[in-house]
Amino acid sequence: MKQKKSRGLGITIIIILIIILLLIAGIAYLYFFTDMFKSNKQLFFKYTSQIVQSEDGFIGNQLMQYFQKKNSTSYENNGEITFEVSIPNMEDDLKLANNLNVTFSGKEDPNNSKSEKEISLNYSDSVNFPLTYRKTNNITGIQTQYIGNSFVAVRNDEEISGLEDINNLLKLQNLEFSSEEIQSLKTTYFDNILNALDDSKFSTLTEGNLTGYRLTLTGEELKNILVQILNALKTDTNTMHKLNEILQGVGIDIQLDEDSIDDLIENINDLTLNDDIEMTVYATEGNLSRVDIGSAGNTLTMNKEESGQEVTTFTISLNTTEQDTSAIFTAKYSGLNSDNVTETYELTLEGMYEETNVVEKADNTPDNTGEIVEEPEESSTNETSINTSENTISHNKYSMTNNVQFKDSVDIEDLSEDNAVILNDQDSEYVTNLMNAIQERMGEVNQVKMEELGVSEDENPIQYLIPAFLATNQATAQIDEQAVNTFNAKFELYQSTNTKGATVKGLLTTIQNNNETEGNNQIEEINFDGEEYEVTEQNITYLKSSINVDDAYRVEFEKDSNTGLIYRAVINKR
Repeated sequence: MKQKKSRGLGITIIIILIIILLLIAGIAYLYFFTDMFKSNKQLFFKYTSQIVQSEDGFIGNQLMQYFQKKNSTSYENNGEITFEVSIPNMEDDLKLANNLNVTFSGKEDPNNSKSEKEISLNYSDSVNFPLTYRKTNNITGIQTQYIGNSFVAVRNDEEISGLEDINNLLKLQNLEFSSEEIQSLKTTYFDNILNALDDSKFSTLTEGNLTGYRLTLTGEELKNILVQILNALKTDTNTMHKLNEILQGVGIDIQLDEDSIDDLIENINDLTLNDDIEMTVYATEGNLSRVDIGSAGNTLTMNKEESGQEVTTFTISLNTTEQDTSAIFTAKYSGLNSDNVTETYELTLEGMYEETNVVEKADNTPDNTGEIVEEPEESSTNETSINTSENTISHNKYSMTNNVQFKDSVDIEDLSEDNAVILNDQDSEYVTNLMNAIQERMGEVNQVKMEELGVSEDENPIQYLIPAFLATNQATAQIDEQAVNTFNAKFELYQSTNTKGATVKGLLTTIQNNNETEGNNQIEEINFDGEEYEVTEQNITYLKSSINVDDAYRVEFEKDSNTGLIYRAVINKR
């Protein structure tokens, strides 16, 4: 039985297919209609087609030529990456993160497949971590003074994923269609499906100096169109191949074939789309300048601005009203007609969430003697109330500048056995030992660097700059702290220097009940009179039999340094 792809993945593919196939239809339409477009439908497809036109298209010749120049001309570059992160109740954690910056300088020799970058992670004015990245031909290596003078390198048969330029995206521009292919596209997708849409689905609107042409579809209409397109695509192997090239170019590791398309159709049919979907293309002086795709207040916008011949700015923004989040990516290119070009990139993430305070009230707090009723009922141990305050906004901004200076030539030393340890040429035991030694050494370096900053080794500020880490922390920082406090409070009620034996037995019962119901949050150990016991049903039974109800005991707890959760109970007879 085939396993269905997740609905989230299906929706992603659906959105991509909507855009791609509308563009293909737009190309076909533009090819066969050279007269002045008059209807809203015709104008919509005219400007949609400009997204992929090579001349005067959305990306434009000037920027295309710049990327091509970077692929064929030597250059030097230098730049900086900075961070601006603001998350409520994490201000102290983020001070060091906001002070951190990354500087880099490099040389590129594309004709000889050589690249070199000097990178420095600057925690402060005096604390930094420098390293060198170098790639020559099919060998890639990294060197840092903290490990040695030689590069640690690997020989690659193919380019290393994730380290290459963004030019894979240019596959969107470089895909060519013959006149026969365009005729086939026009007949299969445009004439039979898209052109069959009623003219009433297209409208025009004005926003400032922009004129927009909009396609509006109900959820069911969109589903019907997508299913028609996908059914046609199953037998159109040539277009399917080109779409796979596009998906690969934008970093989606999925191959369309008959089986995967059947899965997509099944996912589409399972979707419930109650809201209208709108796609709007805006034109300025006859050229596409903005694209909006939206539904139910959730909007994806792609915008292009040009300042004369020298500056081009692209902005992509995503706003979701349901989760009150937004993401804005901006790319700016200055001096495109010169040998000195400045690239500026910014990514801004904003999220809104409610701050929640958990207040726990205990029914069985100990009296002045530390006495607690033995084995209290779990249902009456605590009462929890939740107070919610106003929404709070988090703000995360990542900025990079890259200054490119084209040169006639640059000098980059080859990687070889003379200056690099090439792991491919070593046996597995050597590689394992070396990597373990590097890992251990990097841990020692990290500890020293963090001590110089005045924090512990597990508080490296880099972790607060990773989007996935931030997304998890800003959404759960409050509730995590409250959950820790709630968890610990169940046991801290028993903490005392003079706890009666009957109460200690109650603590052991609470520990046992917790471990049976809490899943990952477990009390792992009990130290009883200097002896270590794993928390098992057998050991709990034994410990209870060893406790005299009339004796007094000292009860303490130890917490995990990372999570703050109690993981160990220490019980000693007085």
